[in-house]
Amino acid sequence: MIKQFSSSLKKTKLTVLAILFLTTSFANAQMVKKDFEVADKQYKMMLETQHDLTNFPRSTDENGKVKGVGVFDWTGGFFPGVMWYIYEYTKDPAWEAMAKKWTTALETGKDLNQHHDIGFVMYCSYGNAVRLEKDPKKLEEYNNILIHSAKTALTRFDPKVGLIKSWNTKASWDGKTVWKFPVIIDNMMNLEMLCYVSKITGDPVYKNVAISHALKTMENHFRKDFSTYHVVDYDPQTGKVLHQQTNQGYSDNSTWSRGQGWAIYAFTMMYRETGDKHFLETAKKAANFYLNHPNLP
Repeated sequence: MIKQFSSSLKKTKLTVLAILFLTTSFANAQMVKKDFEVADKQYKMMLETQHDLTNFPRSTDENGKVKGVGVFDWTGGFFPGVMWYIYEYTKDPAWEAMAKKWTTALETGKDLNQHHDIGFVMYCSYGNAVRLEKDPKKLEEYNNILIHSAKTALTRFDPKVGLIKSWNTKASWDGKTVWKFPVIIDNMMNLEMLCYVSKITGDPVYKNVAISHALKTMENHFRKDFSTYHVVDYDPQTGKVLHQQTNQGYSDNSTWSRGQGWAIYAFTMMYRETGDKHFLETAKKAANFYLNHPNLP
């Protein structure tokens, strides 16, 4: 009798867990569906007024008017990238056509060498294009543009420092310091394109640069509690750390939340690409800093 009751209770628990799982999955699916419906509607409205293919929407002014940026702005690839995601979800060929149109408009971004964000610009756009493109000729065209972009990215890599230089020499946020070789945590997000290009070319140089950059960032961008510095400045002659500061955070000793997010995503991605568990552990510890922060709800 006791065994039968225990077995019945176990089945009941499993049934309840299954119902909870299915209910949660359905709720999540409905939330995603609603989000894409809103995105579909908003982007269609935006495209009614956006006809200049050299002006990529980024924000709005105080009157609600869309403000755009040029090809070489770090956010340029986000606009076509979102359209690729909407197409992937809706399967609407109109979105595919629009995503291709705005992605193609970014091609000159393959020569972006004034700062490190070519990965943001080209992989959010062309990186999604190669995921979803079915035409072999177009796929080859897109891949060649990404290869060109990766070669451009490598021009900012200094083997003496072991890192990709984020910005050119500039004054620090407080005007007291001149950064000689500034590297920001955001730079980690550009490494995914390099790993992809090594896959399609068979040339390990791109991935090796990504690994070098990630290892050096792991060494110098994290505090003991795995919060992140925004900017680490290096001596270009010796590769030694000169300054650990911020440019957009509250202070040099604070944690810039967006930068912490970059670190969590990018080190998880580098684990996926390399299998190096040190990258995964770093991502987990960075995530735990956020999840367990006493000032968060």
